[in-house]
Amino acid sequence: MCVSDLCFECFVHVCVCVCVSCQWASLSREGFETSETLPLVNFVSLMSVNDVGLCNHSVYFRVYVCLSKHFIFLAETTEVFVPQCPNIALAERVDCFPDAGASKQKCEQRGCCWGPLDERNVPWCFFSTNHGYTVESVEQPNHFAQLKRMASPSLFGADIQELSLHAEMQSNNRLRFKIYDAHRQRFEVPHEHVSSLNSDPSSPISNTLEITKKPFGLTVRRKENKKVLFDTTVAPLVFADQYLQLSAKLPSHNIYGLGEHVHQRYRHDMNWKTWPIFTRDAFPNGVTLQPAPAVTYRTIGGVLDFYILFGDTPEQVVQEFLELLGRPVIPPYWSLGFQLSRWDYGSLREVKKTVERNRAVGLPYDIQYTDIDYMEDKKDFTYDKVKFSELPQFADYLHEKGQRYILILDPAVATSKRVGNAPYDSYDRGNQKNAWVTESDGKTPLLGEVWPGETVFPDYTSQGCIDWWVDEYERFSREIKHDALWIVSQF
Repeated sequence: MCVSDLCFECFVHVCVCVCVSCQWASLSREGFETSETLPLVNFVSLMSVNDVGLCNHSVYFRVYVCLSKHFIFLAETTEVFVPQCPNIALAERVDCFPDAGASKQKCEQRGCCWGPLDERNVPWCFFSTNHGYTVESVEQPNHFAQLKRMASPSLFGADIQELSLHAEMQSNNRLRFKIYDAHRQRFEVPHEHVSSLNSDPSSPISNTLEITKKPFGLTVRRKENKKVLFDTTVAPLVFADQYLQLSAKLPSHNIYGLGEHVHQRYRHDMNWKTWPIFTRDAFPNGVTLQPAPAVTYRTIGGVLDFYILFGDTPEQVVQEFLELLGRPVIPPYWSLGFQLSRWDYGSLREVKKTVERNRAVGLPYDIQYTDIDYMEDKKDFTYDKVKFSELPQFADYLHEKGQRYILILDPAVATSKRVGNAPYDSYDRGNQKNAWVTESDGKTPLLGEVWPGETVFPDYTSQGCIDWWVDEYERFSREIKHDALWIVSQF
């Protein structure tokens, strides 16, 4: 078939990496500096790859593509991707198939190495050394680097082909490095309390950070004795639209931290233990610890933004941490006392009975709560004017005996009217402020089902929501006197 018979003017000559089974193609146009990743559903001749007797693994082609008429024409083929499998200790294998359903065929489709074992915890599918990115350029002394993805199969598709790295010594004891999309802005958690320092550290970054170019990796060392603290060359970087992964070898098994869980001990178990984090207890958001010792971070979006704090003792590291985030607020002394809370007292009369009963037996307790049953139909910023009619005076009643009152709010706001079909002013004012989490169009409020029935959810990243919340809380505080607030998450 002659190219000119098809669409001569709109053809471009490209190099393509195609995975038929995973339905993706990575296009790199000859003569251009940029590349594209496109779903193969755009190309009507997709299955012609199999027609020429090629396997379903990732295969490289030199093809002619008509992007306007969605046509792909196979011109010639090159070699199949062959993973370069490292000879490493089992403890250093980094999982290339962290999701369920690993098999030899599926592992090889990802261009990874298959090595089954009797040991179930050790990954059977692990990364090859020709995955990841290479360093195309580095700007000194600021350590800006441009990264380009190596030609290799994808784990989940939509890999970002070009990345940027920025690294800086923000102080003599604090290193920050950030890896992000070189061409498109991605979501980043707004840092309310974290700001970059303008100080000029006396120690150059080259004393602490080393960049490996192929495949890309970072090695962080102590400047005093060159001891390696964080080494990402243990496994390739993965940076796709909805899957990010970074692994690092660590200097010891003395690993602590990782909140959001009830840990059975302070020092972590490094025997292939995964802790889901980032408020979602499911893959891929989590941290995996392995006996190398090493750590792997996985998340479903955003960027990779790391701070590494240096200190000779745990106390010094905590001091550096507080220098970064700011000092914690000292809690009021009374908040450390005994506290009593339960769901569904039913009425304020029953709450007072509970208070008096405990007072009568001399049981020391400092704080009484009311759960959301004090509300009118479980609506935020309201109270039941029948069963809890005297709630505005309840705090004074507790204060007479040196006790405190805390009430609970569930930030899931009902969309329904109040009793007697009266307007729910808090909801209406939230609509006016565009205070809610929205669907993907950025306009339609996301609806859910929580305690009061159909609800919307405050978007605390929005200034309009922040203004609305402060205003509603100030209004409610003037109506119901209390000493503190318990905010229950519904996300």
